[in-house]
Amino acid sequence: MKRGELWWADLGNVRPLEQTGKRSVVVCQSAHLAGTAVIEQSESGPQETSVALAFQLRAVPKACLTERIRALTESERAELELATDEALGRAEPEE
Repeated sequence: MKRGELWWADLGNVRPLEQTGKRSVVVCQSAHLAGTAVIEQSESGPQETSVALAFQLRAVPKACLTERIRALTESERAELELATDEALGRAEPEE
């Protein structure tokens, strides 16, 4: 599969207000996908260092958001923005 191709996808049963079932989708990922960012452990959370998977980016309704953990640090935000750019094909990951 390549960026810019149109595919049929089975999105299954997810959450209310999200597209489900058989739908057409456009592939937006970079050819050399990296798309991850480290989120450091902190007192306010998360309890362990985590990895944000920008390549699994999806829109969710506000109603799904239940409890705020914390704001990302400037360096975490920058890393996540780069990972998102890589996942969406706006930047090539470093090798």
